[in-house]
Amino acid sequence: MSKDAGNPIVVSGSFRTIEYAIAANGSMPAKEFVEGLTVADQAKIVQLFRRMAESGKLPNREQFKLVRGNIFEFKKYQIRVFCFRKDHRWILTNGYTKKRNKLARAEIDRA
Repeated sequence: MSKDAGNPIVVSGSFRTIEYAIAANGSMPAKEFVEGLTVADQAKIVQLFRRMAESGKLPNREQFKLVRGNIFEFKKYQIRVFCFRKDHRWILTNGYTKKRNKLARAEIDRA
């Protein structure tokens, strides 16, 4: 991940760039979520970002899938990070830790 606190780019690879969306107030909700995870969970989710950036896809539907409209999610166990695609970039909007079997509609709407 980027060491520059204001830099929205998480990882840049051969096929894609993964970056944090910047809200109107200048915050980066997805970055705040990822940085709030344990070190082990951060490593797991960032590994998914790296694979997407390097290969342009994640073949495991359990780790990356379309949620609704043009909103996708990176998934690792109960961790969800929502995103959308713009050209060769995946823009990470927000994340949450899923506590129930059903995906939280409010989190999808937020994305």
